[in-house]
Amino acid sequence: MKFVSDCLTGKDNLTYDAGRVIGVLGALMYVAFWVVQVVATWRFTPGDADAYRRGLGMVLLAMAGALALKSHTEPERK
Repeated sequence: MKFVSDCLTGKDNLTYDAGRVIGVLGALMYVAFWVVQVVATWRFTPGDADAYRRGLGMVLLAMAGALALKSHTEPERK
């Protein structure tokens, strides 16, 4: 549980960061929707794997960009 809390909070490890929470939820939902699609169609091709890789990479890149843009507004450790 501490690992999850550390991933979702800012520099001070007390304040939950909306960008991190939304980014992690977005990545988890991406994986969940992909699993549902694969289970529903019962096929998985190399093209599907490449599209999944690129899509998840873009989700994680957007999360990293959002966190980099707002890094100077996070509360500091005490």
